[in-house]
Amino acid sequence: MPKITDKLYAVFKRQTVSTNFIPQIDGLRFLAIWLVVVDHIQGFVRTKIPFDIITPGTTTYWPIYQFIDSNGRKGVLLFFVISGFILGMPFAKHFWQGEKPVRLKNYFLRRLTRLEPPYILNMLACYFLLVLYKGHEFSAMFSKSFAGLFPNLASSLVYMHNIIFPNNFSVNPVSWSLEIEVQFYLLVPLLVLIFKLPKLYRRGLLAFLILFFTFLQGHFPLRVLTIYSFIQYFLTGFLLLDIYLSGFRLNIKPLWSFLAGSAILFPFFYLDTYTTANFDFYFLFIVFGLFLLVITNDVWGKIFSLRFFTAVGGMCYSIYLWHNLIVSGVGNYSIHINFFHSYLGSLFWHMTILLTSVLLVSSVFYLLVEKPCMDRDWPVKLWAYVKGLFRGKKAVSNIAGG
Repeated sequence: MPKITDKLYAVFKRQTVSTNFIPQIDGLRFLAIWLVVVDHIQGFVRTKIPFDIITPGTTTYWPIYQFIDSNGRKGVLLFFVISGFILGMPFAKHFWQGEKPVRLKNYFLRRLTRLEPPYILNMLACYFLLVLYKGHEFSAMFSKSFAGLFPNLASSLVYMHNIIFPNNFSVNPVSWSLEIEVQFYLLVPLLVLIFKLPKLYRRGLLAFLILFFTFLQGHFPLRVLTIYSFIQYFLTGFLLLDIYLSGFRLNIKPLWSFLAGSAILFPFFYLDTYTTANFDFYFLFIVFGLFLLVITNDVWGKIFSLRFFTAVGGMCYSIYLWHNLIVSGVGNYSIHINFFHSYLGSLFWHMTILLTSVLLVSSVFYLLVEKPCMDRDWPVKLWAYVKGLFRGKKAVSNIAGG
């Protein structure tokens, strides 16, 4: 008889049409979404708590504070690497292993049916709540009516807010990175042509482009957010994919595996995102090492394949879309319930409440909306269901009138 944990895992496990499910990748997604959500929660608590708390500088709590502070950007960059790895895979397998070619119509349709329904529902919810619920902290930034806020919504729905309204919040502030992702989706069919090159040339070219764009962005930054500012992370995903599909495995003793992972994770968490000079240059090597260790080493592969990590990582899209709204909605009430007046006590108390709320509410949306959209045939099934309803009504009408 299946255990309750097996049943729960089956319910929440991400649906995939591919037989090449790599659980460690969902474990990396867990790490990425954890970094984003925890960073936003600690920022909310510091801003909204109704009494003065002293955030640690060089105090005893500095290691804990630095562990969760300003790491949200690292989570987003890790998501970009994952996207490069995953989206490049079917193209790479076609070029290198002779698998069937990717039909671009199916590729773009899959992106559309998989991602758009959850995104549109979330953006509409954020739009109406911003206008109707003035207590939301982002409402004060807009102070607009339905009509006044509509351009922000419309530009976000077509993934153009970063360009049309640079340096301005969307109705859902986290959507800025999704616009970068969409630009990458559009470029993938062109970028994967690099996979046609011989192994030595393509790896050398990928490494050169990764470093070249990092150097270029440091000297010639753009005033608007586009894929130009992040393309090296997607290309890093391509390079990691190349190494993974070549069959390379890092077979070292468990003790050395643990030490190697610890040596990578420490700078991963503690490298300061905003004050470190040449952050992107250093972080590229760090995230490359972490990713490579997870996908090629048994010890870290098993850790990142734990069911809790893969289940939560599998629904990271729902969590990413909704976490800010949930943190604000629940947090504006729970922030007044305090049993601690120290930084550490207050932070962990509110983090427990808000992380639990985010996980519960996002799980409901994931099961009702996102997971059904993972079925590539859901539009056909929905249309068949709707036609069946109309046929049923027509039959009842004929009987009633007959």
